[in-house]
Amino acid sequence: MTSRRILVIGVIVGSLLSIAGRETQAAEWSAEPSLGVRGVYNSNLLLTAGPHEEVYGNWISPGVKFGGSVENLQVSGRAAADFVQYYGSGNQTFTNLFFPLSVKYKIDRELLNFEGGYTRDNTLMGELLQTGVALRFTQRNLFNLSPSWTHSLTEKLSAQAGYQYSNATYENGLSLGLVDYTTQGGSGNLSYKLTEYDQVQVIGTYTNFSAPQARDLQSDIYGGMLSWSHEFSETITASLSAGPRFVTSSQAIAGSTVRGSQTVGVGSVMLRKSWDDASIQIDAGREVNPSGFGLLLQTDRFGVTLSKNLSERLTASVNATVLLASSIATTDRSSPFPDSRYVNMTPHLTWKISQWWAVDVTYAYARREVDSINQYAISNAATVMLTYYPPKFTVGR
Repeated sequence: MTSRRILVIGVIVGSLLSIAGRETQAAEWSAEPSLGVRGVYNSNLLLTAGPHEEVYGNWISPGVKFGGSVENLQVSGRAAADFVQYYGSGNQTFTNLFFPLSVKYKIDRELLNFEGGYTRDNTLMGELLQTGVALRFTQRNLFNLSPSWTHSLTEKLSAQAGYQYSNATYENGLSLGLVDYTTQGGSGNLSYKLTEYDQVQVIGTYTNFSAPQARDLQSDIYGGMLSWSHEFSETITASLSAGPRFVTSSQAIAGSTVRGSQTVGVGSVMLRKSWDDASIQIDAGREVNPSGFGLLLQTDRFGVTLSKNLSERLTASVNATVLLASSIATTDRSSPFPDSRYVNMTPHLTWKISQWWAVDVTYAYARREVDSINQYAISNAATVMLTYYPPKFTVGR
């Protein structure tokens, strides 16, 4: 992360914090540290279709959640890292970093909000789960920021305007066929509370996708969306959204600039049911995602998540996800990108040994398929993690 990006975050956060300068004496600040140690087995870490080796690894994961609040200001975030060592298949060593930050300032009818941060992860940990396409295994640096302003026009009607920026870079990217990219744009919406249980939104968005290393690819994505959410009861909620995305692109090919356009329908649906000791969520959707391959991807997602408290200290959960990915034709001469399918199922068991200690046991099954070239890869992974939670630090009220 460059010093310029650090400065941008610092200016935004510092401005919001200074707004509440006279109220800091009534502030309450807290920090919740943790330290996790895990052992990992994976039968196919890189999700390759050809010959591969089994790998074993160990992770050391320190972290701290922090937060603070005054009368009108709330700040929350996390600083965490994974120090990873894998044995077998090249004895890989890498470090993941996570610095998400959220700042909210509310006064009268106005809400100023900032979401952003910095993430350093690997492509099979982050981008695969978003797009459904497995990239070459390498470290990704992702910087993002998203400030927004919300104004309550009436008790039921509010308006919001926001700006979104993200920048992704890849370690040794060009040698692996990956290119850095930047997305930025804006959004606006009107939200109206129809009834005590129903809310509708009208949303407009614009995003620019820029990948200079991919023959100076530039894509403009315009779109609109209608969204509806409903509370059937205190334990059953649902939401539905749909709208078009209009994609226009230009790219330098064979000494000239070629252009193209495509329209993609996007949307999502979610249904959640909860009980005193369990919950289930079903969701599906389609979105346009940027990719390190230097193109835009259409990703269809289907997911189910179940969670059950077996006792006061024992919780079981399972998550199943199917991602179908296909490329969006950026220009009339774009090379076709094969459709792919990614399936992941992850049962998880958490045992809270005491106030300070917890054990997590996870199994993960993954399958990646590329039908046009009759290629598939299967991975089986198991993780055992022991986490220590030191006492929470609190200063203030």
